[in-house]
Amino acid sequence: MLKMSKQMQAIKDLLTTLKVDDTKYHIVMFSSPQLEDQYGEINLLKISLNNDEGMDLLVIPGYSFKSFTTMLTKLIEGMEFIENKYKNIYMINWGDKVKASTLTLGDGLSQDQKYIKQDEFRGKLAEIVDKLIRSPDMTLHNFTLLGKSAGAGVSFYLASINTEVKVLMACCPGITNRGAVVANRLDLKIHLMWNKDDDVILYPIHEEIMAQLQGQGNDVTFYSYDDGGHELNVKFLEDTQ
Repeated sequence: MLKMSKQMQAIKDLLTTLKVDDTKYHIVMFSSPQLEDQYGEINLLKISLNNDEGMDLLVIPGYSFKSFTTMLTKLIEGMEFIENKYKNIYMINWGDKVKASTLTLGDGLSQDQKYIKQDEFRGKLAEIVDKLIRSPDMTLHNFTLLGKSAGAGVSFYLASINTEVKVLMACCPGITNRGAVVANRLDLKIHLMWNKDDDVILYPIHEEIMAQLQGQGNDVTFYSYDDGGHELNVKFLEDTQ
């Protein structure tokens, strides 16, 4: 399953730019060729943190490569809050066709129907990730899931179908059903984060999601920050360690 590609090389170059010490962290990159025809190249970055006692952390960013690079940068900035808590970081990098697919998703439908179509797409992507992390190469158990934006929407769906997800950390999630999909996971610890100056998925939407989650009995805590835009706030990593 291992292979090198231009996009994987770009990830290696980014890790070098971020000064990630590959003698301290064991860095492995996988791709899924069997998915390329439909979704483009989907990569999985693994960073081993030399902490055998910690949980695994699976990270699902937004659909674009820019979202991947920005979120990885934030994780590296907050590494002091991560490396003593987690054993491995696994991070999804979506294929180029995933982002392209969203641009025409629901064309010709009403806005409400388009939103439903987007959630259906998130559910399909969650099933793909679920198969990947259950593969013999990974087999994740008892892990924390961190998602941002559309990736946080996918994360809600993944948590609903994989009970090995014990903690869900969702940053400004893009999800139409506002969390109804995890009504079956009352055992799940949910941390929801939003920056007040988010101009992509607006801050007041958190009220709808919190009302949905609390109303169905989920264990959820909300974290609010004054600034940080539509990105993972490093303070969130500190506050949830």
